[in-house]
Amino acid sequence: MRIIIVSHSSSAEPVFLFPGQGGYLPGCLSRVCAGRALPAVVGQVDALSLRYGGPTISGLLEGADAPSLDTLLASDVPALSLAIFATELAVRDLARDLASVTPGLVIGHSFGEFAALTAAGALDLADGVRLVIARDRALRAAGDTEGGMVALRVGRQRADAVVGSLADRGLAVAAHNGYDQVVVSGPHESLDRLTALAGLLGIEATRLRVPYPFHNRLLGEANRLFEADVAGVRVRAPRVPMYSPVLGRHVESEQDGREILTSHLEREVGFLPALVSVRGDGFTHFLECGARCALTDLVNANLPGVRTAAPLRQRRTFDELRGVFAAFSSTEAGTDAVPAASSWTAAPPVVSAGTSASPAASSGTDVPPVEQARPTAPRVEQAVAPVRTTEPTPVEPSPSGAGDVTGLVDELRTLYASAVGYPEEVFEADIELEADLGIDSIRQTELLQRARQKYDLPEADIRITDYTTLESIAGLLTELGAGRVRA
Repeated sequence: MRIIIVSHSSSAEPVFLFPGQGGYLPGCLSRVCAGRALPAVVGQVDALSLRYGGPTISGLLEGADAPSLDTLLASDVPALSLAIFATELAVRDLARDLASVTPGLVIGHSFGEFAALTAAGALDLADGVRLVIARDRALRAAGDTEGGMVALRVGRQRADAVVGSLADRGLAVAAHNGYDQVVVSGPHESLDRLTALAGLLGIEATRLRVPYPFHNRLLGEANRLFEADVAGVRVRAPRVPMYSPVLGRHVESEQDGREILTSHLEREVGFLPALVSVRGDGFTHFLECGARCALTDLVNANLPGVRTAAPLRQRRTFDELRGVFAAFSSTEAGTDAVPAASSWTAAPPVVSAGTSASPAASSGTDVPPVEQARPTAPRVEQAVAPVRTTEPTPVEPSPSGAGDVTGLVDELRTLYASAVGYPEEVFEADIELEADLGIDSIRQTELLQRARQKYDLPEADIRITDYTTLESIAGLLTELGAGRVRA
């Protein structure tokens, strides 16, 4: 009998988190590399990708006008996947090179497990790139991959009951992101029925921007096609400790690594159980290696007594990034190295790792974690669809005439800063909410709904991506108010 002894690192060492689809921000390194070269690993990923017939992605990371997430989802998912992978390894290298911050443990979130395996030394960079490209090819080649995902703001037990009540074999719990967030995947028609039922039950449901129904048996053919590619690469036991939400345990061997790769498209990812487990091992510091802050927001919402940093929450200069890493490595637990978006739900106490019936999923290029929402917030539809809001009772127009856009921007600045937890001064009138501040379109949609309700304005059919600055939003509100919206 072979006995494997796993030595768990002390809590002083950080957990590096590798997100999936939530890890893309257009031009995320554009300010970092202003006057400097991109991190070497980005160029290496480009060269390796060309060798394996894939796209180049350095422009997506360094170009301030790089395509948005929606654009890449519609036209170039392979480039999106590889850009996320490269970003995560670049952040890992920058943390090491700028502040000597290295991981005591790594955790990948669905597709983020590919970067985590590479960062842990289970895959070399060439094989990591090769598998990212092969995965997308397998998904495109497979049949019956139509579908999507819906995030339910509800606990796991109730989510299971709601999904089970539909008796639809196409639906599957795909992700257990938090105590009140579960993601379900399935065919579009099935998700429509799920969303309708959730509305009747008063459960907030958000359609996610994903190209496939990840973590579902519907992707079985793609999984089998991908297995042949996995068989052709060398997988090692991790040199850096790794916990896999797909496996629901520590990764200790080559066989564990192969199991992640060959099953992740169909298996549920248990991100919350993973957090609870590693917190129980004593880890208290968590650093997000992708762009934005999807995973650290989940950590803050679900674990007490932890300290987090999301270096690429927004575009930063080289010196700003160095400062974030330095602050993270030196500040005591319980404080934030970077401004954190407010957690709209209080973090419940830590429970034992056995609390969840089974591991649940939250994915990389697959299941983007959904930000926590206030219990009183209206349900937000998929961000790329037209924004529909409930028409309020009309009010009498103000006799004061045309709206004051400048004053309205000031009020919106206060509203947005309070909601996301940033200081008001960062909300300049023309700053890009997503590209510069990392506020994604789902959160922007919810904030616009609040603004509409604040000024008692009628419904509007718009695309949130057309209104990306406070100045443009103020103009929209003034137009909707027909002259009666004033600061």
